[in-house]
Amino acid sequence: MLTVQEKPGRVALFVCKSYDSGQLDENVESAADHAGFPDIQGKRILVKPNLLKAAMPESAVTTHPEFVAAVLRFLWKRGASRISVGDSPGYQNALSAARAAGIYDAVIRSGAEWVDFLPGRQRPAPGAKLVKSFALASVLDECDLVVNLPKLKTHRLMNYTGAIKNLFGLVPGLGKSGMHLRFPDKVKFGTMLVDLGLSITNCFTFMDGIIAMEGEGPGDGHPYNLGLLLASSDTAALDWTAAQCIGYDPARISYLVDALARGGRDPAVPDIQVGPCRVSEVAAKDFALLPYGKSTSTAIAAIPAFARPLMARLVADRPIFHPDRCEGCSACLKICPAKALALCRNARGEFQIRIDDTACITCFCCHEICPAHAISIGRVFSRRAREKKLP
Repeated sequence: MLTVQEKPGRVALFVCKSYDSGQLDENVESAADHAGFPDIQGKRILVKPNLLKAAMPESAVTTHPEFVAAVLRFLWKRGASRISVGDSPGYQNALSAARAAGIYDAVIRSGAEWVDFLPGRQRPAPGAKLVKSFALASVLDECDLVVNLPKLKTHRLMNYTGAIKNLFGLVPGLGKSGMHLRFPDKVKFGTMLVDLGLSITNCFTFMDGIIAMEGEGPGDGHPYNLGLLLASSDTAALDWTAAQCIGYDPARISYLVDALARGGRDPAVPDIQVGPCRVSEVAAKDFALLPYGKSTSTAIAAIPAFARPLMARLVADRPIFHPDRCEGCSACLKICPAKALALCRNARGEFQIRIDDTACITCFCCHEICPAHAISIGRVFSRRAREKKLP
């Protein structure tokens, strides 16, 4: 097993304006050298892109296939003996999603292999706060290094998603929904994500920030030409830097603060070495961010019990389902960890999702994966009867 500890707290930040193969090859190699990429001669590599769902590359939902291809070329050049590539979308078949995103073709063209993520043994997470071990993909037992390829995006639940959150995809299939159900609170869910990262000690990240996602990420936002490539052996430092590059103050995103602090750094003085570009030189000025907000369940718990149901309706953002766009695919039903949804037809014959708001944990998984963009997020004081899930 290869443990990456060469240059903790060091982040490579490069301008890369397009997915042109020549430009990518040059920047990937330079970023790797700047961030202290380890010697992988004769090593087995697992590459983990972001494959949230089946989506075209230009939508910025997934890691771009040309980005994946460039990293694969780099890994072969550096002497990898075997390269496996895989991910585990929340509800779709991984291979089908990879084909739709262009990633599968990039993998096969490069001479790497595509792997399905099957449940493996429990992997301990030293120093964890909530989850002491995780049942992650079994292929981890067959690799020496995880090369993490996140897409830089906003995230409706967590504000920002990058290196740390992308490793959540190592939980196979609907096991991720179980984690949402177990940790519905935003802060605790973030703590769990940081715990999971502790179980992956052999990891190096290349982030695709060339075309990022702004607005209603991670699955329903808009592409943004950010033109950045980041790399690091330190997921916490990379995410802190990337969040700054799109205009967030990472000190206001709880799981980024937790991750940095667990690495022994003070979030008030992060001590992250970033180069050769400076964040101030390349940061976006007009990136559409999601509001920070607070953990809704934490805020509601602080008020008297008799007022909590009313306040929950007043302050909590909830999924809003639009029957005029719904295709009746049932993706939201499959991924909902709380089983709070049902599919029927309304009086006009349109597909209508019904929801049990008392069961909904506002994880927004349904919003992330809806292929028809038929779910928005907002405040709902009262649902009409035809929108409520029947007992």
